[in-house]
Amino acid sequence: MNANPFASFNVEIPKKYRDSVISYSRTGGNKNTPEYAPFKRQVDFWYLAFLVGISKGLDPEPDSDTYNATPATIFSSDPYRINHMLLAYLGVTQDVESLANHRAVFDYCLGVANAGMPYLIQIMADPDERPLWSLFDELEGLVA
Repeated sequence: MNANPFASFNVEIPKKYRDSVISYSRTGGNKNTPEYAPFKRQVDFWYLAFLVGISKGLDPEPDSDTYNATPATIFSSDPYRINHMLLAYLGVTQDVESLANHRAVFDYCLGVANAGMPYLIQIMADPDERPLWSLFDELEGLVA
């Protein structure tokens, strides 16, 4: 297993998105089915917001009014996510040496996820469709 350079950090999510993140995640006592809460964990929501932000070329949006969704040690169980985060940062900086600054890499990823969250929430808030199906439709469009 790869070492997790972000293990000493926390996945921080802006408080303004907290209710939405929790409602679309099945952790924290939410008993909704996957059709209404498509994400097993809050970190899964965060990660898709990060990927959407990267896909759409969104600029990072730092936010200091956050809550700790989970320790970043969680990425150790999904090491490919670490690689995606490192590669995204490398793509922006074009500097391999910059990857040594784990805090800067992680802050960049937090900011990109913050930028992707309103977009992701808007997709799933469609009143005419269940969140999971709205998400599928949108993701299909991103990869097509």
